[in-house]
Amino acid sequence: MTLFDDNLHMHVGYYEDSNDIEGTFLKVKEKDIWCLFYNDDMYKTKIPNKSGYPFIDSFGHLVGIYFISKKELTSEKGNDLFKKFLDSI
Repeated sequence: MTLFDDNLHMHVGYYEDSNDIEGTFLKVKEKDIWCLFYNDDMYKTKIPNKSGYPFIDSFGHLVGIYFISKKELTSEKGNDLFKKFLDSI
């Protein structure tokens, strides 16, 4: 079971072209790993093959795992990674 650091998370969003879509990064405890979650129930942008993305209550679908030290994950980088995920679906 993966444990997340209760003190480290980041809300990210894509707000271009009249969009208002958000996701959440959670930091894995004691590792340089950030996990991106997206709950498409709240948005018109849907994940086409949900079986490929595990669902965790309260967070949504796990759509990305990134090896990043916490100093490297800025809002700009987080938003960019989220946009890349959205572009891929």
